[in-house]
Amino acid sequence: MDNVWERARARYAQTPVPEELSFAVASAIRTGSRRRRAGRGLRRGLTGGLAACACFMLLVNANPTFARAVSDVPVLGGLARVFTVSEYTIDEREQLIDVRMPALELPESTDLEQRINTEIRTRIEQVLQEAENRARSVRDAYVETGGDAAEFIPVIIDVDYEIKCQNDQYLSFILTETETRANAYTEVYTYNIDLEAGRELTLRDMLGPDYVELANAAVREGIAAREAADPDATFFHDEAGFTSIDEDQAFYINEAGNPVVLFEKYELAPGYMGQLEFEVPVP
Repeated sequence: MDNVWERARARYAQTPVPEELSFAVASAIRTGSRRRRAGRGLRRGLTGGLAACACFMLLVNANPTFARAVSDVPVLGGLARVFTVSEYTIDEREQLIDVRMPALELPESTDLEQRINTEIRTRIEQVLQEAENRARSVRDAYVETGGDAAEFIPVIIDVDYEIKCQNDQYLSFILTETETRANAYTEVYTYNIDLEAGRELTLRDMLGPDYVELANAAVREGIAAREAADPDATFFHDEAGFTSIDEDQAFYINEAGNPVVLFEKYELAPGYMGQLEFEVPVP
């Protein structure tokens, strides 16, 4: 394990700083600008989060004992892992934001590692900027229609991740952004990696050239089974119902090694059914 951390530390030292700022720095800059304009700043949550992140990076690179302790996070085959690189809270009058940002570490596929980590940082920055704009618009509309600004309930925004599969062959995890106002809406971004080939996987890679037909059959069977088993399960049918997966259909890999296709809330069924998942057995 010490050798793994030495290699990781060497890669970290050699990695060029990306052109875009990391989310934490960019958020701090945006917040500083707001403070200058409005005379307000982030509360202690962000300060503590940034300080914790800075201490984490310092200790991992300078303290072998701390590095060995942190290595208890999920390790895949002793070589690849996903870990929390930053965790913090932003508490403001328009929104309450909680972020747990993942990072990927691959021992050999450094280009893939850097590309995915940059994509995650950029995606979180973009998602939160858009959510922040929506939250501000909601608050402004509330006040303009006679609402008391002091009674406005902040929009809750949560960014998190979950590891779905971790073994010597596959690494699959999802990044979620949940925005809660009167109700909750979640966006999901999936990452599926073939550790042996060092590349991201598609449904075609998992299921072969007939992946569309296989996935469609699994979804139809899943819908029929749920409707038969649960009288409260309701799905759209006919023109509004399921027709086919998309070419770039979102999916993750489960512990059985099968892809699980994902559908957003309202896409196949009424909102109370939530986000829907259907496992597609590998032929």
